[in-house]
Amino acid sequence: MKTHESYVVDVEGWNALETVEACRLILRTLRSGAIEFETDIPTTDAAWPEDVAAAADYLRSIAARTGRTEEAGYAQTGVLRVSDETWSAFATFAPWAYDATVWDSDHRPIVYLADEGQSITLQLERRQYDAIASAIGETRLVQQQKWRHILKERRKNQA
Repeated sequence: MKTHESYVVDVEGWNALETVEACRLILRTLRSGAIEFETDIPTTDAAWPEDVAAAADYLRSIAARTGRTEEAGYAQTGVLRVSDETWSAFATFAPWAYDATVWDSDHRPIVYLADEGQSITLQLERRQYDAIASAIGETRLVQQQKWRHILKERRKNQA
């Protein structure tokens, strides 16, 4: 295995709670290597849990100073340095983001979440792969180069 390998998390068949738990597990696992992150914050949804809404409000307040905000409530944080407080809000909110990215000290995007956790791409070292695979299942971590073939087969079988 190279220093880092690219993986896609196969979320097929997961409910919303399973997706949120997997996103948060991934963020906890990769926290030690995280240096910077960014996320968007969609307009608050009444269905969000209280902790998610509070994290969104906190991140939106940062976006008002460092990123971009719109009248309707949508915001983007811009790239932020990781601190305990910002990371806590980010890790709580990220599974609800349309776009969230985490970078390591080499400016490598080690986590990319999109569409409320429906698309998850990772750059993992072997020990990180092992930790995540043991929690979510090895078959859920698909090498990125194989992912396109899997999607093609699924689409063919759905037709």
